[in-house]
Amino acid sequence: MNTDITALLEIDWAKILPFALPIIFFNLLLIGVALYDWFKRKDRIAAPYAWLAAILLFQSLGPILYLVIGRKVIRHDYSRETS
Repeated sequence: MNTDITALLEIDWAKILPFALPIIFFNLLLIGVALYDWFKRKDRIAAPYAWLAAILLFQSLGPILYLVIGRKVIRHDYSRETS
């Protein structure tokens, strides 16, 4: 395993940043949208803290999965129903 940090100094960051910045921006925007939606809907979705962990731990895939699948998984709160 290479633990030499001087390898980072040899990278031409001027050539990489134009490609990396849009990807980083899109990833942060996606996480921000998913977190905002999670915060608004956390009392209505099933397993809200599991979805929060998925959003934060699986950088690109977690927010996409939450926005596609997690928003549709609604908690059934039977304690509010009257018989």
